[in-house]
Amino acid sequence: MFCTQCGTALEEKHLYCFNCGKPAKAGLKPAAAPRSEKRFERLMNEKKIAGVCAGVARYLSLDVTLVRVIWLLMFLVAGTGLLAYIVCWIIMPKEYEPAPPVATQTAVPSS
Repeated sequence: MFCTQCGTALEEKHLYCFNCGKPAKAGLKPAAAPRSEKRFERLMNEKKIAGVCAGVARYLSLDVTLVRVIWLLMFLVAGTGLLAYIVCWIIMPKEYEPAPPVATQTAVPSS
């Protein structure tokens, strides 16, 4: 038996496709989509000092420059920015994502 959505080979005992989650038999409800959890982690590939601002920016879906400016203002105005940064630096776990591939330019020979 094969999944009608993705074409994965299924055994008769399977109720759902293990690849896409579509019901293998008629009358079954579709399986719930897998949850993607947002994690509060320091991004080591996008760091300037410790990756705290980059991690906060990704968690809140904001621009990292905006987060850095807000953090700097917190430090200058209230003085709590430095303490909060150090606490986050200690508490937040590191995340090492693979760096995106760098586009290389190839020289075109001139005729």
